[in-house]
Amino acid sequence: MAERILEKLTVPQRIMLAFGSSLGCLSLEELERKTRVDRKTLTVYLSRMTKEGIIYRKWRKIAGKKFREYCLKYREELTR
Repeated sequence: MAERILEKLTVPQRIMLAFGSSLGCLSLEELERKTRVDRKTLTVYLSRMTKEGIIYRKWRKIAGKKFREYCLKYREELTR
């Protein structure tokens, strides 16, 4: 049933749903798993959402490696 619902949603809606079900920021791999969208398409939509000011990007360091992390802006940040 959840798969049928995901099929009807657009990619930005899937991304917003993934952020809503998590507590913080998500990496590209986590977003890929939760939205079931391929990596190339996901990066296009994430960059568009960043330009629109819906999400922001930052870097996460794990074991000396840097990973891109995507975070949803809070309501106060969106209304500015």
